[in-house]
Amino acid sequence: MSKKKVMHVISGTHWDREWRHTAEQSKPRLVDLVDTMIETLEKNKSYKTFCLDGGLVVLEDYFTVRPENRQRIKKLISSGRVTLVNWYTLPDTFTVAPEAMVRNIKLGQTMAQEFGGTMSSGYTATSYGQTSQLPQLYQGFGITNAIFYRGTNKYFKSLPLIEWSAKDGSKIHLLRTFDEVTRTNWFFYVHQPLVVGKGTRDTSYTYQNDHIPSHCCDEMLYERGLVVLKEQESFNRSPEALKKALGYIVEQAGPYAVADNILALNMEDNDVPFNLLPEMISELNKVSGDIEIVQSSMDEYMAKIVKDTENMKLPAHQGELRNEAVEHGFNGLLGATHSSRVKLKIYNEKCETGLIYYAEPLASMAAMLGEEYPETMLKRAWRHLLLNQAHDSICGAAVDRAHEDMLYNFSLAEMVGEEITARSELALIRKLNTAAAFKDGDYTITLFNTLHQDREEVLPIIVDFPLNGDQPLKNEFGTYFDIVDKKGKEYEYEVLATDKISIGVERVLDTKGISMPAERKRLLLKTDVPAMGYKTLAVRPRPPKYIKHPKPDTGRAPIAREDGVLENEFIKVTVNPNGTFSMLHKPTGHLMEKMHYYTDNGEVGNAHLSRIPDRDFVRTTLGANAAVTLVETNNLRGTLRIDLSITVPAAATDEGNDRLREEKLIPITTWLTLTKDGRYLKVHTKLHNEARDHRLRVNYPSGIKTNKVDVESAFAVDTRDIRVTDTGDNFEKFYAYQPMQNFIDLSSQKASLAVLNKGLREYEVKDDPERTIAITMLRTQRAYMTANSKMTPEELDQYTGQHSFGTLEYDYALYPHKGGWESAGVLDMAYKFKVGVHAVQSVPHNLGDMPVSGSFITITGAKDLALAALKQADDGSGVILRVWNPGDKTVKASIKTRLPVSSAAECKLNESVEKELKVTRGSIAFESAPYKITTLLLRY
Repeated sequence: MSKKKVMHVISGTHWDREWRHTAEQSKPRLVDLVDTMIETLEKNKSYKTFCLDGGLVVLEDYFTVRPENRQRIKKLISSGRVTLVNWYTLPDTFTVAPEAMVRNIKLGQTMAQEFGGTMSSGYTATSYGQTSQLPQLYQGFGITNAIFYRGTNKYFKSLPLIEWSAKDGSKIHLLRTFDEVTRTNWFFYVHQPLVVGKGTRDTSYTYQNDHIPSHCCDEMLYERGLVVLKEQESFNRSPEALKKALGYIVEQAGPYAVADNILALNMEDNDVPFNLLPEMISELNKVSGDIEIVQSSMDEYMAKIVKDTENMKLPAHQGELRNEAVEHGFNGLLGATHSSRVKLKIYNEKCETGLIYYAEPLASMAAMLGEEYPETMLKRAWRHLLLNQAHDSICGAAVDRAHEDMLYNFSLAEMVGEEITARSELALIRKLNTAAAFKDGDYTITLFNTLHQDREEVLPIIVDFPLNGDQPLKNEFGTYFDIVDKKGKEYEYEVLATDKISIGVERVLDTKGISMPAERKRLLLKTDVPAMGYKTLAVRPRPPKYIKHPKPDTGRAPIAREDGVLENEFIKVTVNPNGTFSMLHKPTGHLMEKMHYYTDNGEVGNAHLSRIPDRDFVRTTLGANAAVTLVETNNLRGTLRIDLSITVPAAATDEGNDRLREEKLIPITTWLTLTKDGRYLKVHTKLHNEARDHRLRVNYPSGIKTNKVDVESAFAVDTRDIRVTDTGDNFEKFYAYQPMQNFIDLSSQKASLAVLNKGLREYEVKDDPERTIAITMLRTQRAYMTANSKMTPEELDQYTGQHSFGTLEYDYALYPHKGGWESAGVLDMAYKFKVGVHAVQSVPHNLGDMPVSGSFITITGAKDLALAALKQADDGSGVILRVWNPGDKTVKASIKTRLPVSSAAECKLNESVEKELKVTRGSIAFESAPYKITTLLLRY
């Protein structure tokens, strides 16, 4: 009689590179694990396959210690005995830039080619929820199914296997795993009872002398965990014990079965292969009744259940997955990670922007004009950045020393990006001929716009006037100049500050220690800059212009006033004595009041989960006495500074049920800046935190009547419900706070408000009458993943990184507007806030032959598309231009390039060509379907 059901045992390890230990502390443990894996699989041919799930960085780390084992590993992978996931590191998909996810998979798959490739299943088990466009992202890399758990639960759909589609309609099969034990049901329900002799889901250890438990106990190393020095590989072979263990997993996994296929995942954290697994399965099969137990892989299991359900109508879902856990288990959404260690999130965004929107586009433009593309340097920068984007790293869940190590990776990525940006700009300057357009004695300022849309705004620039050699015209009253374009048109500017400096000079033929005296002027300049291009203006020194018969200046319109008002054509801001302000959006007449107040409550959770003390209270700044300072006012820009403070409890009590009566003062300084014709109010905040166990948020009552909020996510703008959901006694409660990328937007027929940001990743729109937007500035907590999960007072004092002590700075903006986010161009505005304009000062020259202004690439239809990347193709065959369509209508677009493009093609995200595109007189037509990510290859 043939058996009716099949239990698929999938073995592997979930490798956390940085969590309980730093990367370097983890490395010897990784070496032990992989050495054991190699030896087990080579000697035990009946051990079928083992999965390394931490990304290709696992092999990279291993080979730094065991380079001699490269061919042994290659043989095991190419034969299917070892399987690899598609990623380089496993990220949280809501925290990192969408383009970073593309680079992550691309790097993972590229590295894996040497060894025989990756599995065909997409594995993002460690992301805290799943982004809506992940099916499209996976399909772009040839991945047709996904396996994960967070963001789903067993009540989500009637079957664990569903059809999951992205907003563009891309469909993949999704297998959700287990609420009880996520990816470890075999380990906890079979391995633990039979091998370790414990009950199920037992995470405790009972001290036993025959294990020879040992522990470093000096002051330097006492924090390390207990190590069991003696273990014997064996398992309980009694039929009763085997039946009992089998009963445990059948009871647990049986309800999740798909067409008589039962999933048994054996992928515990940092787990080594159990050499006797094949024997244990053989013994279990003797008592398993109508169930056949087999070893399998993720790809084999997915192929089997997809085939067995091909005639079934599977449940379907479109969009993001952020379901909370209903019952107690390991599968929580863990939705608080986006506010843990906010400094890391802000630094990460800065590095992403530096590489994606500055260094790569400028280097690509220079390469298309014959310069060498700095491929090696950029790959190195990306590698270091992606190391920091592993889920426990970027989410702030690791030990303090691991997060301190991250600062080096960020710094390297930042510095490489800055250096490539500067060198690429100078290379492009050499391609210009500015001598024909400007005069001797002029100083040229070339402005670079790397975004795909024209921009016109007030730009801060710094001009250095030499005080020796061919110096500008001067007299005893100072330096006078106009700023003009090639036709002599004058541009409005303001001088903010003048300083005498000594600027370093890099000259190949001279010593590297030379410098030059100069007069540095900080300016504001109002100008436009073409899309994906540049514009050169001249700073033209001149004699003073005397007004012999002065008259009232009717054109003067300073933006800031002493009475705490900022005002331009679109916005009026009035600051109140307590530091709040009102904002009037003039085009709609919508007035928002009591904006910009802070609230502080207790927090005793951890990096993943927020927990509020039982006896909590909320402190606000509504009763504060703020100092309001007029910092700057002129016709182009106005800035007001608000100084206030909030007094909060110094910490929570030891047991975390209450907050201490001892208090700490948190000084908060905010600069509000409005520019001429500016449609949003810039907010820069600086605070100094010395308190523990608390969450600080800034609040903006919007007064907008809506139940929905639009949020930028990965390659999408998703709509979420604001209203509180009743979760009863569920294990995880409703998450009012949610992740965001670069903006959120509230809109109604009468008025709308967007919050644009740089690196802030958590918001809440309160379910109150005013629809108050709360942005999390910091959330500190005491929990620290170490050998001692119940930390002693000494340890609490020693490890404070999770409390975000010190100075923190934030940048965001408030953009009131009419209509929805699409018609108001909120996405475009968010990226113009996020991505600045670079400038280079030079002199008129004829080193090149390009004109003084122009676009390298012009996209017709650009206003309906978002820019994801402009970079060199990985195979060096051309430049990759990636855009995405955020709307529900097909965009018919075309590219016109000044650069020498010989041919073009549309590619998948993995850069493999899908179809050739026609180049007609330098123009390339293409279509971007609704919500589609479009990747174009421009060959030159």
